[in-house]
Amino acid sequence: MKKIGIITFHRANNFGAVLQCYALQETLRHLGYEAEVVDYREPFTELIYNPIRWDIMKQGLTRPRLMVGYLLKVLPERYKRAKKYNAFRKKYLNCSRKIKKGENMPQDIDVFLIGSDQMWSLHPTGNKIEPVYFGEFKIPATSSIQGYAISSNIQSLHTIGKERLSKYIRNFKRLSFREKTICDEVEKLTSRRGKVVLDPSLLLDYNDWNKLTTHNIVNKKYILTYFLHEESSDPEFKKKVQLFAQRKGLELVDMFDIAFSPVNFLNAIKHAECILATSFHAVAFSILFQKTFYALKTNDGKDIRYINLMGALGINRLTDSNALSTLCPTAIDYEMVNNKLKELRIDSLEYLKNIITPCQK
Repeated sequence: MKKIGIITFHRANNFGAVLQCYALQETLRHLGYEAEVVDYREPFTELIYNPIRWDIMKQGLTRPRLMVGYLLKVLPERYKRAKKYNAFRKKYLNCSRKIKKGENMPQDIDVFLIGSDQMWSLHPTGNKIEPVYFGEFKIPATSSIQGYAISSNIQSLHTIGKERLSKYIRNFKRLSFREKTICDEVEKLTSRRGKVVLDPSLLLDYNDWNKLTTHNIVNKKYILTYFLHEESSDPEFKKKVQLFAQRKGLELVDMFDIAFSPVNFLNAIKHAECILATSFHAVAFSILFQKTFYALKTNDGKDIRYINLMGALGINRLTDSNALSTLCPTAIDYEMVNNKLKELRIDSLEYLKNIITPCQK
């Protein structure tokens, strides 16, 4: 049995990051591979998701209100979240030994599979290039490095630059991307054409995800919001969203207020009456659970992720906060969506089925 080592943001206490890792692992297992998550401890990820933020506490020495807020509210929530995420990883992810440096990568792996998620974006790594995510590490002569559903943003690709990106992609035997926009931009910069494939979360179906759910964590009918853009903190934006919920006679529930684990994320999506989001994975799982949802436009360019996905599935659910005052939720033709998703899933699975082929050195 061939062994595949997954390199991704599995250490981020982020719903989408952990669930897409789980999905890729399970998909590879279904295809007959031995799948292992390479437990690489990327420094910036370890810093920002550590419940104890020494950098914040240091600032708090001269800012008492910051220290009090951190100790009484932020720290307990971060600790609770970290505990639940670690429990999920321990139960569901087959992780290797801890790896702190690229030079210590395990050498018993046939294919190092980098992806999915924002592997080539710079903001998840503190606006620094993480060499490991670009295949800059030693591998056995009979092994290969490949990319699956790598995502990024245009700004990051341009910051990395044509010369460095052209150098990095030579490490990869095969490349695939989550968004056509990113695939096209990489080709434009490097002349290397990759393939567009599905995010791993979409490789599993409703039944695969439903078996992980437990119960409704909100005992009332509600509209679920999951906003990851800067405008979401604007009072005027919040008012528009609140009025939308009031018009529908539904409670407004924010994902961050109720979900502290990947399983709770699935529960929150599954039982919502309607979902408003600026998150790729909130859109993806809304589709998987066949929910009524709307994705909002943003001013940071990150909406391209779910715009590409909806376009591929023939879904027109993009709106903006100004339209919420007159928006009347309508049903989605999920029979059509599921047929298109099935076709894309078959194509993406074929890519993974052919992951083990004679290495071309």
